[in-house]
Amino acid sequence: MALPGAAAGHGLDTAQRLVSDVEDYVTRWGADEQTAIAIRTLGAWLTLNSGPQTRGLADRIAVLPDCNSDAGVHGGVEEVTRAEILAANSIDFARFAATRHSIRQYAAGDVPADTVRRAVAAAQFAPSSCNRQTTRVHVWTEPEAVARVLALQSGNRGFGDRLAGAAVVWTDLRNWTEAAERYNGYVDGGMFAMSLIYALHAEGLGTVPLNWSEEPQQDAALRALADLPESAQIVVLIGFGQLPDRLRVPHSHRRSLDSCLTLNPRLAP
Repeated sequence: MALPGAAAGHGLDTAQRLVSDVEDYVTRWGADEQTAIAIRTLGAWLTLNSGPQTRGLADRIAVLPDCNSDAGVHGGVEEVTRAEILAANSIDFARFAATRHSIRQYAAGDVPADTVRRAVAAAQFAPSSCNRQTTRVHVWTEPEAVARVLALQSGNRGFGDRLAGAAVVWTDLRNWTEAAERYNGYVDGGMFAMSLIYALHAEGLGTVPLNWSEEPQQDAALRALADLPESAQIVVLIGFGQLPDRLRVPHSHRRSLDSCLTLNPRLAP
C-alpha cells in the first residue's frame, strides 16, 4: 500500500490469507493487540480497494472481534510530508555520531527507569525484516544483577563494576522459519542495538557495546540466568552509565572514506 501508484485489487491474495490467519488466531487464542493491528491494516487496505472483488472479504473483516485496545494501536499506512520529516531531522548527525564513544570511565549514579524506557522506545523504530520486530532487550539496573550478568561476559574487566546498567539484546528464532532467514536475527538485532546505543547517547549516558562471542556454556549460562527462552539468539550486550565531567575515551583514526566507500562500481557484464 506504500508503493507509488498501487492499483486497486493489489494484494488481494495477501489480504485473503491475512483474514484467514486472523480468524484462525482469534479462534485459538482470542483477540489481542496483534489482531487489532492486523484488522486496522485490513481496514486501510479496504479503503484503497473497495469494489465487487473485495465485498466478501469486507464482510469477513467486519465481523472480526477487536480487542478494545487503546486508540494508539494502528496498522496500514499514513501520509506524511517532506516538510514534517525534515523538521524533525534538524540535528547535526555527523557531530552527534562522532561524539559517541565506547566509554570505559563512568561516574557514580543510577539510571532512572524512565530513561531506559525512552531509549528502548526510540530503538523500536529500528528497521526489521518484514517489520517483524523480533528484537527484545533485557535490561538490569540493580547493581547485584548487573554484576551477575557482566560476570558472564569476558570483555568488561577494569570498568564493568562501574556500569549502572547492562542490556542483553536478543532475537527470538521462532520468528524465522526459512533457512534463507538464518542470519536475519543478527541483522535486525544489530540495527536495534545500534539504535539503542544512539538513544542512550541522546539521553546523555555513556555506553559500551560488549561482544557476545562466547563459548556455548557461557551462552547457556546467560540464558539460564536471564530466563531467556531456548529460542533466544543473543546478539550483543550493552553496558551503560553516567558520564563523569571529564574522561578519557579511545581515540582511533578512522580509515579514509575511499577505503570504506566504493561509489558506483562497475558491474560485471
